[in-house]
Amino acid sequence: MSLNRKRLLSISAASAFMISSILALPGISSPADHLSAGLSKSELAKVQGEVGIAVIDTARNKQFLVNETKQFPMQSVIKLPISLAVLRLVDEGKLSLQDKITVQKKDIIPTNSPIKEVLKAKQADFTVQDLISRTIRDSDNTACDALVNHVGGAGVINEKLVEAGIKGIRVDRPIKTMATDCMQISKFLSDPRDTAEPEAITDLLQKLNSGNLLSKSSTALLMEDLFNCKTGTNRLKAGLPAGWTLAHKTGTGADVSGKNIATNDVGVMVGPKGETIYIAVFTKGSQAKIEVREALMAKIAAKAAAGEL
Repeated sequence: MSLNRKRLLSISAASAFMISSILALPGISSPADHLSAGLSKSELAKVQGEVGIAVIDTARNKQFLVNETKQFPMQSVIKLPISLAVLRLVDEGKLSLQDKITVQKKDIIPTNSPIKEVLKAKQADFTVQDLISRTIRDSDNTACDALVNHVGGAGVINEKLVEAGIKGIRVDRPIKTMATDCMQISKFLSDPRDTAEPEAITDLLQKLNSGNLLSKSSTALLMEDLFNCKTGTNRLKAGLPAGWTLAHKTGTGADVSGKNIATNDVGVMVGPKGETIYIAVFTKGSQAKIEVREALMAKIAAKAAAGEL
């Protein structure tokens, strides 16, 4: 087991948190038009869209929240609760990590599916564990839908989340359907399906890390995949100080009619002394360039690590 996993699994989520600020855009105002000493409303305004933030700093016993209970499209962040639900089925004995799932060329989703490179023939078999890793580490859309279809559809995934007591997060459609639906951007951005509240995501991450959602082995497996996520290097990860690591999952929507559907990054920041910060940053309907959205995420991560939020 890696040092980061040992740090995470040893940290309890049973501590109480004091809310240092609960500020929304638009909503409660603060002196000098600031959300905190480290982040201003004008900086969030550069995104030219809606921003949702939840930062739970367990080391300093404080929170920083912006639009924390508002619904945001998850995009590929949805692969985190999906993988969690699949692993709960494994823990219940209804699935095995070594079960084989056949993926055919006709199943390939055109966008972000590295798995297509290994389909030498018309189809190939993958284990459940392999597909989970591809879903989290590579953010592979085809691998994700293969898991959802194997367990009986998005409805089963959502049922497992409800059984786990997870609120504020819902899974309703396969990735392939979402990829088509999101082209009608105005309708998609107001659709409550396949959305999450920033605070709900940090709650999920905290419960996952504390071992309250999965068995010890399944928790370790999922956290290891999150630590090895290959996407979003310019987002939260770019803001980490030396000695910090990140277990995370990104989500990125297309640009449609001059607006970006969503750009997200959520995860667990771990400091050199085991300091743990749960963080979720969502944007939707942004008219700014992706570099602006990602720079905001990197700044929020840097400020969170420094205790400046």
